[in-house]
Amino acid sequence: MNRSKRMPLLGAAFVLGIAIWCVALFAPGFFGGERAASDGLSGLVSVKGTVSLKALELTGGEVMEINRAVQEHSALFRQIDLFLDAKTVSGRIEGDTILVWAMVLEADGDCEVRSWSRKVERAALVSQMVHYMQKAAREYEEFRKHPDVTRNFKCIYI
Repeated sequence: MNRSKRMPLLGAAFVLGIAIWCVALFAPGFFGGERAASDGLSGLVSVKGTVSLKALELTGGEVMEINRAVQEHSALFRQIDLFLDAKTVSGRIEGDTILVWAMVLEADGDCEVRSWSRKVERAALVSQMVHYMQKAAREYEEFRKHPDVTRNFKCIYI
């Protein structure tokens, strides 16, 4: 192939490469589906119940806030289960949707810290979760100071 015939092919390949790069850069959901912010949630957190993680539509900031709290307490809790049910849902979950939630934080040593079920608006859910994780960590650390008690209890409700 002589040089004059190769130039148009190289130019076309270059333009095609730039086009693919632009699509990948400016339309990240085009290849392989769009990623939700909740996809970045820590693997230590699981969501159970009638409300899915996807339905919560967590923002990137909310995911970061949850992950930060999980990381802070990862030395104490190896698994965090969030149980969510919607009180009344007509379609999409909005900020004022009332959710019923509870958490179970599994600790080393065959013990867990559980919350009682409580109602919260979706808009306040993440801050309530983070606050509860902090409270659970404080209570569990206090509980561990008494070895004679820890042998007799497998679950702490707060």
